[in-house]
Amino acid sequence: MGGLALVGVAVRVPSAVAAGAWHLLPTAHVAGRIYGQAACPTPTWCAVIVNDRGHAGVMVTTSEGRTWRAAMVAGAPGGLEALACPSTSLCLAVGYGGTLQTRSSLVIERSTDGGASFTPVSLPAPLGAAGRGNQLEALACASASTCVAAGQATGAGQPQGCNPPTCTSSPPDAAFGLVVLATSDGGATWTAAPTAGGFYEPYAATCAPAGPCQVVGIGLTACTPTGSGGSRCGAAGSALAVTVGPAGAAPTWVAEHLPGGVFALNGVGCPDPMTCVAVGQSADSTLGHGVVLVSADGGSTWRAARPPGGTTGLISVTCLSARLCLATGDEGRGGGGAVFESVNAGGTWRVVARIAGLSGMERSTCAVSGFCLATGTVGFGSGEYGVLLAN
Repeated sequence: MGGLALVGVAVRVPSAVAAGAWHLLPTAHVAGRIYGQAACPTPTWCAVIVNDRGHAGVMVTTSEGRTWRAAMVAGAPGGLEALACPSTSLCLAVGYGGTLQTRSSLVIERSTDGGASFTPVSLPAPLGAAGRGNQLEALACASASTCVAAGQATGAGQPQGCNPPTCTSSPPDAAFGLVVLATSDGGATWTAAPTAGGFYEPYAATCAPAGPCQVVGIGLTACTPTGSGGSRCGAAGSALAVTVGPAGAAPTWVAEHLPGGVFALNGVGCPDPMTCVAVGQSADSTLGHGVVLVSADGGSTWRAARPPGGTTGLISVTCLSARLCLATGDEGRGGGGAVFESVNAGGTWRVVARIAGLSGMERSTCAVSGFCLATGTVGFGSGEYGVLLAN
């Protein structure tokens, strides 16, 4: 069983938060170490994914981020993409094994000892097979027993409008399809949903208390053969509603209709079964701008709301109540990362913190009481490193 060592040479810390109560946490800033999704089931107990140059792990705090310890992660995953901890005793992480560019496999890791150790969970056949680009990217739990995961896998489906082999990518194993998994026993066993044709890459998931669950990301629309064995496809945001059945039953999912002009949805939050807020970016310029979608009927219908002004994209959203939500994103024009707040269920937003010096603002999560944790990056290329922030 291996673990991720939390040591390294510290590098320059970006300037302090300019507004609000957000502050940088005292973690080592090491080139190549990037922090992923975090989960905080209580205000003091949080876990966060760490990806460090091909080595993936999880670290845990019981002191609101003042000190951290590394979990022991078996199976040596190549990367972890999403994390969910419905309680301090149960945590799940999903990602991939191997190397995405060559051969990779779907990975689910499970901890039942307070985040001290994670062990891999067996997946339904044939999802355990490896192929280029196989990965799970989204994960959420409706309770301590019910969770959903989503990703993409080789051969699971073809882009809409394509009849192989004229529309398959080159090499052939680059044609992916949607994978949806669900558990009703706290992640010990998983069942896969049947998948239809169409390409979806899930980016984030959320579950309202006791369900249902929402998965958002990007999808390919109509595909046209290029004449060289490949295809050119349009891209648009996608959203799925996922319902988890009893133990052993396959989950069901349905694609939801979104307003036009959405290039990708990067985050979603549903504080109750009816209220949902999704964020992402548009496709109407080179960089696009922030997008906010809201639903008052559990995702059956979505409408566009006014995004924070000046944003080139919104990365994540977390809702503490049916009205109070926080989003992270980039203010654009060199403004760095920012945290935005809505007190009317995503209808309007205001900046509550600006973090100068960041090259990117990533995921955020909040405990019920309001303690929030966010991740970001500083620099680019080989010198890029991750930071953690809290309020």
